[in-house]
Amino acid sequence: MLAHTGTEPHVHTSALQEGLLHPVTGLDHLLMLLGTGVLAAVTGRSLLLPLATLAAMLVGAVAGHYSTEFVGMETLITLSLAVAGLALLPSRQRVLAWLMPALALVHGWAHGVEAAPDAFWQFTAGFVMASAALLAVGFGAGALLRRHQRVRQLAGGGLVAAAAVLFAG
Repeated sequence: MLAHTGTEPHVHTSALQEGLLHPVTGLDHLLMLLGTGVLAAVTGRSLLLPLATLAAMLVGAVAGHYSTEFVGMETLITLSLAVAGLALLPSRQRVLAWLMPALALVHGWAHGVEAAPDAFWQFTAGFVMASAALLAVGFGAGALLRRHQRVRQLAGGGLVAAAAVLFAG
């Protein structure tokens, strides 16, 4: 269920294919990206937040590629879901939304650690492209949710619930 298992490098398909599939096959990654896109739309219609999130993931991937996994990495990744969910609720949306790039850095770091060293750049190109697409889909959904506060709150509650399930699992 989690995209970042830390147990083996990505090697069963081509590195680019693996990178393209990774964001949509890991629930944590998928929800974080969609949630961040929604947040960007509901907090100000700005693409700055998705771009900052994407840049942070790339910087994190490079850092992880040249480093190792760190204690608490999975916890911070799961925390990103809770923050995205809480930010969809009525209070402190803008403050919580801007935590997403910092938490995306951790997602990227996990990619860098887990990617096969000889195929890092191909894998990274794939996950950046797929991540950008998911952020755009989330942004589009957020533009629709801007006018529907109750649905937005349900989506936020769903992200918080998903984080709780991932923490428990």
